[in-house]
Amino acid sequence: MSSNDQGPVLIFGATGRHGGTGARVIERLKAAGRSVRAVVRTDDGRAEQLRQSGVRTMVGNMHDRRTLVPALEGVSSVYVAYPVAAGVALALANVASVIHELGSSPHVVVNSHGTVALDSPSGISREFAIGEELLVRLGVNVTVLRVSAFFYENVLLAHSGTIRETGVFANCFGDSRPPWISATDAADLFAVALLEPSTYAGSPIVYPPGYERLSHQEIADIISEETGRDVRYQYITQDEWIGQLTAAAVHSGGLVSDAMIQHLTTHARMTEDNTTIARMDVDPSALATASGRPPLSFRDFVKQHRAAFGAVPEEP
Repeated sequence: MSSNDQGPVLIFGATGRHGGTGARVIERLKAAGRSVRAVVRTDDGRAEQLRQSGVRTMVGNMHDRRTLVPALEGVSSVYVAYPVAAGVALALANVASVIHELGSSPHVVVNSHGTVALDSPSGISREFAIGEELLVRLGVNVTVLRVSAFFYENVLLAHSGTIRETGVFANCFGDSRPPWISATDAADLFAVALLEPSTYAGSPIVYPPGYERLSHQEIADIISEETGRDVRYQYITQDEWIGQLTAAAVHSGGLVSDAMIQHLTTHARMTEDNTTIARMDVDPSALATASGRPPLSFRDFVKQHRAAFGAVPEEP
């Protein structure tokens, strides 16, 4: 069956602001000749941009099952990029329920985290585990990609403001060297799962590794070198970092929630004290295979966002 003969791919999270994997997945799908449908919570300017790119949009909410019935009808694949926020278990349960009602069997690809576990100290990780287990147990044709790396975009979201203002950023990762990946490279993994389902046919839940391991001191050094500024990393406790993130969240436009703060700081502490369940190895070759190009390094990421990190203006 050719791409054009297949049903549309439904995207949840097409206009996500953190990482933007949905946009990259759509780009890959359109390049492969696939028809794309996207559920949007609001018919705003971002939805209009999707329509202009050839994507059919439908207003809906993963927490409102009624809106998912027309969205899921007739699709051959589904991509779920739920934000780092509470409510994912209900969202995935609604998807499974509607698929069962429709009597269909679309291939569902879930954007997940390598730290997901039923007994995780993170509430978000527990919710993802419950929702994903539900999909598997109900017999949904699902591939859950628990990407085992932090996004470079986390540094931008959590620390670019203080780096611009003071040249210092702080968190509770300490000297640990966790794996990292760009959201674009992660999105290419999800796109491959949608376009070539046999790639991950061995198990419904897989743990793709990241691109590179970096400590936050190494991150500070790279930002310094690429921006021409003296940038320093400082260790603080989890409680202290929670306080800083909570104070800064009021300026995030709703992007940073209490649940996200608890999730991020908990896994940072577990990485620092070596109690994390996430795999710590990296595999650049696997990412290159998925994208067809060299993966993005953190240094390349900083070059793309020099202004956000307060770079010294380059001389003409």
